[in-house]
Amino acid sequence: MTISSTAPAVGGTDAMADARLGALDRIAELGPPTRRDEAWRYAPHRQLGELTFGPSPESGPSLSVDLDSVVPTLSGPRIVVVNGAVDRDRSKLASIDGIRISTLGDALAERPERVAPHFELGDVDDVFLAANIAFGNDGAVIHIEDNVDLDIPIHIIDVAVPGDSPNGTCTGVVVHVGSQSSATVVETRVGFTDAFGGSNIRTSVTLDADATLEHIVLQDVPTEQIHLSRVDVTQGLNSTFRARSFNLGAAYGRLAYTVHLDGEGAHADLSGLFFGFGDQTLDQQLDITHAAPNCTSRQSYRGVLDDSSTGVFNGGIDVKPGADGTDAEQSNDNLLLSNRAEINTQPRLEILADEVACKHGATVGQLDDTALYYMRSRGIPADEARRLLINGFADQAVDDVGIGAVRDWITHRLGHDDV
Repeated sequence: MTISSTAPAVGGTDAMADARLGALDRIAELGPPTRRDEAWRYAPHRQLGELTFGPSPESGPSLSVDLDSVVPTLSGPRIVVVNGAVDRDRSKLASIDGIRISTLGDALAERPERVAPHFELGDVDDVFLAANIAFGNDGAVIHIEDNVDLDIPIHIIDVAVPGDSPNGTCTGVVVHVGSQSSATVVETRVGFTDAFGGSNIRTSVTLDADATLEHIVLQDVPTEQIHLSRVDVTQGLNSTFRARSFNLGAAYGRLAYTVHLDGEGAHADLSGLFFGFGDQTLDQQLDITHAAPNCTSRQSYRGVLDDSSTGVFNGGIDVKPGADGTDAEQSNDNLLLSNRAEINTQPRLEILADEVACKHGATVGQLDDTALYYMRSRGIPADEARRLLINGFADQAVDDVGIGAVRDWITHRLGHDDV
């Protein structure tokens, strides 16, 4: 991993500028992850070491492709980010009562207090998070006031078009949902060209009391690229966070969530699908911290792995002292379609409170020979029978998405709509 000698942007307050500069020192201290780091054990370390990061350009490269043809078609506002810089011509920053949508660059210049927590360095121990703090000077900011019920999704589209130097880009997304408000945010990550490079996206979410957010991530960058995603969530009293992720593209696609249930009665529901082919490695890292009483959390992930692909599910539940009444569940079900495919699944539980209910389970299997035989006996060709069984396993995750256009996009991407 190489860091540009160019200093990071220093917009915002003096404290934020100091944090950005401090992030450069933290990068030097930490160095790139190794196989000794449990959360990075199965990552392609050689390729990670070839990534270079620096300040985002003032504007991204021009795109000759029809962007609308490769992302879900959603009504409502959208923010398009290309190589870490907002493309204002392709974005639709609509004005809606009670909702403020802006670029991260504008927020740093005009309302830095809205994004200050996003740039706090604290005890950061992730070198790529430090790189994002240092160089993620543009992206999207969504601020929803109290008592707002938004019935249309906000769409954030991140496009990676790797260049020569740097070949990695950083994007920041900040979402704040006010008390008793609800919203849906869809983040679609795509890319173009067959050049090696990477995208590093960090999303910060804050939910006030009784707030609800449905957050959908669609990761489908080219398989020549590295995709690093981190979603940090802080939940208040009786808030609800529903995450739906689809990890489909990239040579190495990493989706990491850190969720803090800080208010009593908060609920987090995370589910997802990772579907790998070729030599892909698709990595799911989840850390849910129960820090308040009577909170609930659910983790439900499905993996389908073919060829020589590798899947990773590393799911943690941390119950802090005083978080009595915690109710947490975790499951990871996997389908291996090749004897060369591999899944590495690891539940992690640390319970330091009384009167809690925590359970986890993981399954790894292949296609059911009995079911295949039954379908063949009913005249269904072998290839079609196999595909129907795969679709049935994967579509349980797809059917959980509440937006029809997003479900259609995923179904088409997986090739399930021609059955």
